[in-house]
Amino acid sequence: MLEARIIAPRGSLYYAAEATPYDLAMIRQHLRECPRGRDGDVTLELTVDDGPARAIIAAWVGTITKAGYQVRVVPPQSGASAA
Repeated sequence: MLEARIIAPRGSLYYAAEATPYDLAMIRQHLRECPRGRDGDVTLELTVDDGPARAIIAAWVGTITKAGYQVRVVPPQSGASAA
C-alpha cells in the first residue's frame, strides 16, 4: 500500500492506492500539474508498507527528487490499517 500527500502552495492532494506503475504515474502527473514558483514549492510525503514494491518506489523517488520536488518518506504507523 502506498499513501501520498502532495503539499503545494495552493492546497494539497491525498492519494492512497497499491504501489503499481499506474499509480506512480498518476502521482507524478499530479505533481506536474501543481504550479510551482521555484524548486521546493511542492512536497511529496510518502508512506509505504513493507513489500516488494519498496525497491521500485525507491528508484521512482530518485527521479522525483531530480525533477526538483521535495520528498519526505514517513514510516507507516504500527498497528495502523488502511480502511
